[in-house]
Amino acid sequence: MAEAGRSLKPFYLLLGAIAVVGAVLIAVFASGPSMPQVASSSDCEPPAPGAPAPQGVALGPDSAPVQITEFSDFECPWCARFAILTEPDVRQRLLPTGKVRWRYMNFPLPPEEHPNTAAAHLVAACALAQGKFWEMHDLLYMNQNDWASEKNPMRLFFQYATRLGLNADSLRVCVAAKRPWPEIQAEKCEGERLGVQATPTFFVNGHKLPDTSMPAYDDLAHMVDSITAATAAHPAARRGR
Repeated sequence: MAEAGRSLKPFYLLLGAIAVVGAVLIAVFASGPSMPQVASSSDCEPPAPGAPAPQGVALGPDSAPVQITEFSDFECPWCARFAILTEPDVRQRLLPTGKVRWRYMNFPLPPEEHPNTAAAHLVAACALAQGKFWEMHDLLYMNQNDWASEKNPMRLFFQYATRLGLNADSLRVCVAAKRPWPEIQAEKCEGERLGVQATPTFFVNGHKLPDTSMPAYDDLAHMVDSITAATAAHPAARRGR
């Protein structure tokens, strides 16, 4: 019997090791991706002379006569309203005309107002590195009510990443290292330099629309047609940013 006991000892040790490893894996996966921590300061230094302005993420031809820039926050309810109700028409009806170049600029509001927005902007910017910014942009706005109230929204963000077919490991490394954060901050500083005080804020050919303006699709279409006609009549009247 002693011999049989000795032969079972390695088996029990193996079971114990498997249990320990299993407990560790359960703890890791149950906790989910950690919430990235970013500096809340919005101190902006003047851009260096000759430094290129932040570019954001754009759709449409660079040569389009109408350049529209949107400064937006992923946790902003009005931004979500625009993204869900108006922006699909912009993409489907205005952009194919070649008359418009649409530029999204990150403008995350302070964590005191929107505690989860910095993480959302990081995830979207990291999705850009995998060619899926606009797809992540759409999911974040469409599901804003779900993740905005979460203490740690990363679990939901990674569910969206899986739905989009993103490489989860690459996304996790990008978010943990906060790789896009300097560019996100640079875009926000550019907005502050241009007088952005609320989101969303729109610029058309470099001219800021009133802060209270939430342009409907018909308003944008009329504006684009008017500017295009004026540009055709007066080619010297070049577009702004």
